[in-house]
Amino acid sequence: MSKANKQRKADSRAVLEARRLTPGKVFRLILKTLAFAVLVSLSVTLLSALGVPVLQNFWLQLPVMLVVYVLAYPFLMSEFRPKRAER
Repeated sequence: MSKANKQRKADSRAVLEARRLTPGKVFRLILKTLAFAVLVSLSVTLLSALGVPVLQNFWLQLPVMLVVYVLAYPFLMSEFRPKRAER
C-alpha cells in the first residue's frame, strides 16, 4: 500500500470520526450556540437602544442576526470538522 493510499484512508477515518455524534459534542454545540445567541441578541438590543437606525426595526434585526450567525457557523460547528494532522 502506498503512502498516498494510507493517508487517504487516515483522512477518511478522521472525517467519519469527526462527524460522529457523541453526547459531549452535542452538549458543547448546544452550549456554544446558546452563548452565541445570548451575546448576539444582547448586542443587537444594546445597539438598538443606543439608536442605531437599522436595528430599531424588528424585521431588519432578523437579517442582521442571520448574517452574524452565518459568519459564526464555522466556529459553532468546529466540533464536527476533522482535526488538521501535522504532516
